[in-house]
Amino acid sequence: MESEHYIMESEHNVMESEHHIIESEHHIMESEHHIMESEQHIIESEHHIMESEHHIMESEHNVMEREHHIIESEHHIIESEHHILYNEHHILYNEHHIIKSEHHIMESEHHLFYTFRWFIEKYQ
Repeated sequence: MESEHYIMESEHNVMESEHHIIESEHHIMESEHHIMESEQHIIESEHHIMESEHHIMESEHNVMEREHHIIESEHHIIESEHHILYNEHHILYNEHHIIKSEHHIMESEHHLFYTFRWFIEKYQ
């Protein structure tokens, strides 16, 4: 009788052990599933990082393009200012010649006046 009890207890222990094994295998499967989910989240996060880095690079490229356009515009402004100064120089140069010519005209008129006066005084 004792041996039957021992056998039944042993069978009960075997069944409990099998149950614990099944539970452990279930926990292992759950853990593996969580690992896979975590790995998937890591992959998604890495993808987001790559997308963000790509957007940063695009933004940096756009900034560089804008800076290039600013530099080009500043260059055009400087060229235009140079042309303005060059043209102002020519205006001043031409005005100087006009003044010199007007001065010569006045001298010639003055000379003509005195010549005419001399002529009138001599032949009157």
